[in-house]
Amino acid sequence: MEEGKYLPDGSLKTEPYLRHITAAGKNLTSHFGEGCPVPELTPDRIQAYVRFRREGVVTGHPVRTSAIQRELTMLKGALNWAKGVYERGQPLLARHPLDAYKIPGERDPKRPTVDQTTVVGLLKVADEVHPYLSVLILLAKSTGRRLSAILGLRWNDIDFAGGKIRWRADTDKLRRTAVVPASRAALEALARFRVAHPGVGEVPIFPHPRQKRHRGKPVTRHLAAYWLKRAYELSGLAKPDGSLWHAFRRMWATDRKSLPVKDVAAAGGWKDIMTLMECYQQPEEETLRSVVEYQKPRSKAADPVELKA
Repeated sequence: MEEGKYLPDGSLKTEPYLRHITAAGKNLTSHFGEGCPVPELTPDRIQAYVRFRREGVVTGHPVRTSAIQRELTMLKGALNWAKGVYERGQPLLARHPLDAYKIPGERDPKRPTVDQTTVVGLLKVADEVHPYLSVLILLAKSTGRRLSAILGLRWNDIDFAGGKIRWRADTDKLRRTAVVPASRAALEALARFRVAHPGVGEVPIFPHPRQKRHRGKPVTRHLAAYWLKRAYELSGLAKPDGSLWHAFRRMWATDRKSLPVKDVAAAGGWKDIMTLMECYQQPEEETLRSVVEYQKPRSKAADPVELKA
């Protein structure tokens, strides 16, 4: 756990990721036992764990493949770490028992998105939920950034004159700082918001409403999730199954399928272009129709009428 807090460049991993590591460790040790020797973590025992975890035997409630996938990825990461740590010239772990084990993937992963009609409906009731919510929705829709990055914004991250936003490494999943252009809609929403909620410098744009308990801290993702759920309830709209704020990120990526993928990845904060294309950009009725109806333009040289003439 101590060594797992850091990325290869020495920067800290995000708090949510560290909480996932802790939970994964508890689940694995509750099933295998804290004293289980690593060589006994054979593929057949891991496969049994996958089945028990899915059925709810391990924790008392069933889970989807994505939760199991995350835990086993962390387990293999810990084993890889042990192979690279030496004591008296010898690695802590000489052989990786799960080196060839393939972590099960989701057959039908839930990757819902939202549409413009849903956004409009949520914005209509946003102010009834909380004054911050409409701006949070507009930023999620217009920047494509993760909720944690949006909540972590401070006023000196916004360059109104240059039309740019600085996304900080300490609120980024990949721990990278990026300064990218901001849309006109995002800047206008922030300018209006600043009139009602003044702030400068290192002041959070979205300070937590309970500052006595969360002094100097921004709104938590749990509170932002509650606000969005409440907006769905008030609007009468159906909440996407298996997603809340991340559905806006998929919407943003999908709307930009026709643009250069490298630029989309840079603007939205993706390091891996394949992840952007496979997990975020979704097929749509309109684009699918254009694909199946596509007809390759005929060249004049191949036109039999032209050739005959």
